[in-house]
Amino acid sequence: MNKIRINITVDKDNLDKAKTKLMLFGGKLSTLFNAYLSDFVSSIDKQLESNHKVLEEKNKELESRLKKIEEKLSKKK
Repeated sequence: MNKIRINITVDKDNLDKAKTKLMLFGGKLSTLFNAYLSDFVSSIDKQLESNHKVLEEKNKELESRLKKIEEKLSKKK
């Protein structure tokens, strides 16, 4: 696994609380951050996939409506 070191600025109170809770489980901050990053990426991917499906359905519906309109117009000619 590739790892990279980053510098971030966080709220001191939140960091202190997180460290206190992590000590109860023997966890590390890096593990916590990786878990949150992973969750963030997968939730965005799920939203994009869901939005893509909705857009595809709407596109199909619009194409169907357009086809019907074109058929009606061609019959009037």
